[in-house]
Amino acid sequence: MIELKNITKSYGNRTVLNDFNLNVEEGKITCILGESGSGKTTLFNIIANLIDYQGSVVCPEVSYVFQTPNLFDNLTVKQNLELVCSSNAKIESLTKALGIFDRLNSYPKHLSGGEAQRVALCRGILFSKPLLLLDEPFASIDVMLRYSLIDEVKKQQKANKNTVLVVTHDVREAVALADRIIVLKHGKIVYDNSSVDTNTEAEVFNVLINAK
Repeated sequence: MIELKNITKSYGNRTVLNDFNLNVEEGKITCILGESGSGKTTLFNIIANLIDYQGSVVCPEVSYVFQTPNLFDNLTVKQNLELVCSSNAKIESLTKALGIFDRLNSYPKHLSGGEAQRVALCRGILFSKPLLLLDEPFASIDVMLRYSLIDEVKKQQKANKNTVLVVTHDVREAVALADRIIVLKHGKIVYDNSSVDTNTEAEVFNVLINAK
């Protein structure tokens, strides 16, 4: 179980999270939605222990895919991936699945935004930690490709039996991906559904529009 207890985080006079609590079941995919400034990325940075905060967090080791790819510009795609994985077979298999196998010898400056994001996603999966954090992982990827990548993330999660937390602004993306959907508003949980079904999309849209 991943546990966040009494989490409070402020930036100057602005409090983003105030006495926030969340438990996440292991071995599931949970998507967190909410408008900009609702605390989603701050929450991830706290879980990854990248920023100071008040409260307590209990979680396993983390692999974090940020909103920006953060690739090493002086290394090829393959060399970037080899930093976290020594298995050529795993690198070949996953890059083929994510459609970037033909870019293994390219440098980041020669990649499109979507290609670079897929490399970052590949690296995060290959790092193979018990908890995978994905912050807007499909934002730079066109719609047609996005859903094949969602299927691959689900496939990898089942194979690795890890826990995945995803931040997204896309309700349809969340419904296609998640076992559980949480909506944040002003640092508070205003919707929490662990039984995602055909009605969930409309429910989430309604909450995002009407939540105070």
